[in-house]
Amino acid sequence: MDNKKPTILVLGSDHFGNPNMDMFNTQSEDILTDKRQKEMRQVVDSLTGFQPTKIALEVSTKAQHDFNQDYLSYLYGDFKLTSDERHQIGFQLAKAMNLHELFAIDWNENVEGIPDLEALATESGSKVFEEAMEKGQHLANDIEDYLDSHTIMEFLRWLNEPTNVKANHELYMTLTLMESDNIPVGAMWTAQYWYYRNLIIYKNLVEMVTSNDDRVFVLYGVGHVHLLTQFLRESGRFHVETSQDYLVPIRS
Repeated sequence: MDNKKPTILVLGSDHFGNPNMDMFNTQSEDILTDKRQKEMRQVVDSLTGFQPTKIALEVSTKAQHDFNQDYLSYLYGDFKLTSDERHQIGFQLAKAMNLHELFAIDWNENVEGIPDLEALATESGSKVFEEAMEKGQHLANDIEDYLDSHTIMEFLRWLNEPTNVKANHELYMTLTLMESDNIPVGAMWTAQYWYYRNLIIYKNLVEMVTSNDDRVFVLYGVGHVHLLTQFLRESGRFHVETSQDYLVPIRS
């Protein structure tokens, strides 16, 4: 009996480009300095040990073509990398592995009927929402402080430790408890947006696999790691590896 399955690795990251598009945002220092770029090269070198055959990124599926055009321009020397982790890790790792295509797997769109938790909390107040915001800001501060005082390799190892992945997921479990006029708006938001989004990402991952020999590297905001890893493991379709096994300095 052939038990061979494709292999997948999910790496959670901070958004180094500081896009301020998440519920809880961090402000990372400039990673384009010579010091940080040397550290980033060490990260990319270490991740080549996974030997990915495909790389999946937090990019809308609708932007697949345009994003790959940027990547091809980068390969030809006509695109300057920004501090965005998709460029810093995704583009550079793909180039190191001689890959000519990247996979956009994200979905993040408005859905009719999904409660706006922040607007509801602003309008009528919510101790649950305040608790989640306080926890989220504390976590964001910890992330900023750790990155400021450690190498990028050390930071990514720390960020992907099970306790930190769990802490990120607990924020959403807190939001689930929010109510407004006896309506479980938090549960609605978590189920109909957050879980729904991550299930679509999981579906897109499954669909991009074409061979049991595929080795898929996935780079996403760390808040997604708990659910994506859960879905991938529970699917029974993949061998799921851990980033800690690869985020180690390459000995020269």
